[in-house]
Amino acid sequence: MMKAFITLSALISTTMAAVAAIPSFTLEAVAPGQPFHGMPVSLDGPFAKLGKPESGNAVRFYATGTEDAFSWSLHGYPIGIIDTPAVLVGGNTLRLAFLSDPERSGKQYGENVMEGGWTFNIGRPSVKIAPAAGKFLGYNFEQRWYAFPGQQDGQWTVMWWDGSCCITAAGIPIKLKLVESEARAASYAA
Repeated sequence: MMKAFITLSALISTTMAAVAAIPSFTLEAVAPGQPFHGMPVSLDGPFAKLGKPESGNAVRFYATGTEDAFSWSLHGYPIGIIDTPAVLVGGNTLRLAFLSDPERSGKQYGENVMEGGWTFNIGRPSVKIAPAAGKFLGYNFEQRWYAFPGQQDGQWTVMWWDGSCCITAAGIPIKLKLVESEARAASYAA
């Protein structure tokens, strides 16, 4: 019994070390001169927003893909039993969300549900598109992110525009910069 406990304990600590080794990121708004410049992207339910984050609801994710591919998938962090991939849901302007089972649950938020196709770059697209701190999040190499005023003062909704229609004057163009999560940075320092 003791040997089984030690083996199980070693397996759990090895698994935890492997999970800690996966780079995870948060997002920060880049829009010089705007009131939300430098704000972290957080979640309001499954949807992304800008505003003062309540404790524990910052968007935190990891990416799966390869550097020679032109498409990555994003997944909510921490890694658990239920996968929550990042998706864009809605009509012409799509909301950034993290949904479990997006093929089934996403349709309740709009006609379009787009999951794969995330890209990372600095300025223009490059051959190596691996996620890294300081790069910007795009979708199919497009950085069409906008912030729209939210329901509450000081909060902003994060949306992606598909280019098929016009954007209202209330929409402010932004970029979403990847920031390495504090837990990952702390594990390197240890």
